[in-house]
Amino acid sequence: MKYSTAIAVLLFCCQASCSNYGQSVAIQQLWSIGEGFKSPESVIYDEQRDVLYVSNVNGYQKNGLGYISRVSVDGELLESEWVSGLNGPTGMAIWQDTLYVADLDELVAIDLSTSAISNRYPAVDQNPGLNDVTVDQSGRIFVSGSASRTIYQLQQDQLQPWLSSDRLQDANGLYADADRLLFVGYYPFAISYADQMIKPLVDDETLVDLESVESDGQGGYFITAIGARPIMHLSASGILVTALERDTFSADIEYIHSKSMLLAPSGDDRLFAFSVEFKH
Repeated sequence: MKYSTAIAVLLFCCQASCSNYGQSVAIQQLWSIGEGFKSPESVIYDEQRDVLYVSNVNGYQKNGLGYISRVSVDGELLESEWVSGLNGPTGMAIWQDTLYVADLDELVAIDLSTSAISNRYPAVDQNPGLNDVTVDQSGRIFVSGSASRTIYQLQQDQLQPWLSSDRLQDANGLYADADRLLFVGYYPFAISYADQMIKPLVDDETLVDLESVESDGQGGYFITAIGARPIMHLSASGILVTALERDTFSADIEYIHSKSMLLAPSGDDRLFAFSVEFKH
């Protein structure tokens, strides 16, 4: 069911008025849908097909009940169980014509042209708790392991450890920047591709227990945290502000730069879409 934009704006509109060296971000709800989802965790935009995919955990165990939904960009549920038979799908990434999905203890590859599972890549560690997936500009695929405190890389058809560290506590959201891998877990870090040096992403001790990180297309990032907490915005100049107050959990978000649209699967089994406006 879709809600009217007018009602949604009244209920959920939030503007971050804090100065960002002359910039502020305004977020308003466009639509939400709450049918066909069971513990939606992640959403990703398929630019080629102009469609969204939503992962549904539905248990996070070897139960075969997890699935991927297909949704239009204007908020219509196109297919609830577009791909089924998964075991707790969470983060996703697209490279070329393949959707890669973190599925508990393996990386699942789905052919976007046929919607068939084309490959499964088990992690070398037992019970890694695979969580998020990201792809860098050259096509390198990285996967976070929450339980193993490890970031894996798909190499020669094997999911191998790329970096393991106790600092990667509760390894969760990933975002592949041009020269560094952004990581959010208990703390937010930036990890150099060149030497794997781990550095704080932002100097803010209150930014903990995090869920996801996404580029805003302007050198900054949107960040979500576990629990009913705000969606945060970190500007290119390093200023962190509350972008949107929420009374429900925001899971693994997606920001579509070309549409200025922020998408958030939520703890109440809904998918929300927001418009984003940067003001200078």
